[in-house]
Amino acid sequence: MSDDQDQEHGVGQPAALPQADGPLVDVTLPDGQHLFAVVKSRIREPDGWWYALQIHLPSQGSDRGRLLVLPAPVDFRAPASLCQPIDGQPYDQVPTERPGVTPAWKVEEKVYLTGDVGPARIVHRGDCRAARDLTRPASTEQARAVLERDDAAPCPLCRPDRPLRSAA
Repeated sequence: MSDDQDQEHGVGQPAALPQADGPLVDVTLPDGQHLFAVVKSRIREPDGWWYALQIHLPSQGSDRGRLLVLPAPVDFRAPASLCQPIDGQPYDQVPTERPGVTPAWKVEEKVYLTGDVGPARIVHRGDCRAARDLTRPASTEQARAVLERDDAAPCPLCRPDRPLRSAA
């Protein structure tokens, strides 16, 4: 490519960070490639710190016979040694999991295997046992922000919306 083509395609220039619902890190994949992932939580394991991460890949959906490209969340974990922080990202709000410590709040991301689809996210108190799908610890601010979303709901058993909304 010529220098003009390089400038046209953005080669050699830093890419703009994508919009995300949490702080981003630069993850090094096993083959040396890099990607941006959202940090959902930090987990202290016996061999060191690991990050619970999420990316969105394109997935097929449909609406009235029309094919749509929809984002599909993909969750994975990586050791902290493969995750490089990015300047300006708010890592201070990332929930931290430590064995034996119950978080104040949890956000459950539902997995629906039938046509009966409900809310995509359900907020629980940290000690609630009603969660059945993937859950992540959440700070008070994160739990409140999730409850504000149209695709989220409070757990009908532990009712985290009561203390979260009254303390706001």
